Amino acid sequence: MSVLYPRLLGDAARELHSQYQHAPIAKLQEGHALRHPSAVFAATGGRRVTAEELQRLREDILTVAARAGFPNEGRRQDRMDFDVEVAQLLHRRCGLVAAEASVRPMWAFLALVLLPDVSYWRFPRPPGDRVLGTDITRHVWGRLWWRAHLLALPQEHERYRLLETFGEAAFDQMYARRRSIGGSRILVRAVADAWPTVDRGRVPERTLLIDVLKRLSRWGAVVDFESLDDDELRRQVQEAVTESAAVLRAVYVQDVGPRHASDRTLG
Repeated sequence: MSVLYPRLLGDAARELHSQYQHAPIAKLQEGHALRHPSAVFAATGGRRVTAEELQRLREDILTVAARAGFPNEGRRQDRMDFDVEVAQLLHRRCGLVAAEASVRPMWAFLALVLLPDVSYWRFPRPPGDRVLGTDITRHVWGRLWWRAHLLALPQEHERYRLLETFGEAAFDQMYARRRSIGGSRILVRAVADAWPTVDRGRVPERTLLIDVLKRLSRWGAVVDFESLDDDELRRQVQEAVTESAAVLRAVYVQDVGPRHASDRTLG
């Protein structure tokens, strides 16, 4: 059974964002709450989260944030470590199923009511999509839950070992291809599992990833990745990664500009 979270609807969320986007962290710490008069619950689909569970979630995220320098700015690596740790925390703790995690106003509640201080610390003066939930793949908390959900392995002892393989920019590329790539947990996990083995030479990681994703998207027109067994899926993905890396390495060795790389890659 899924846990249901309060949903902060559009007008109320935009009003809070307008108030908060230039407020100091100390002020935002005073403004957090466990409920909001404009928040609503879904009528069916699970049990409602309790105030105690929300408070515990806030306290645990604050603990992780403090290790990353909160309320001070901290280092970039600290923020990256924060993202990885909180992704696991949200995925383990929240009790969400994918359908509930797709509800954008729920993430707006977490960002603007429960955790406004940490939200605006993680992304100072953010554009609306970071806190409003208009795009979950950009949302300060929603993107982390989905990253963990897509990469979580069935084996409990190594459940989240793939989380550090890609950062946010890489996941943006996968999310942008939700129909062909990002919607398939097994395909995303297979790419992440193969990634550390690739010899990319001088090829920028983002350039290589985009080419691999394009190649897999083309293959997806004739290959049903979801129907492959683990070994065959691993082989197909490894082949795509290896081919893209080989072609792009040759391009970069010849000092051909990156924009010409796509002209040399054939799936």
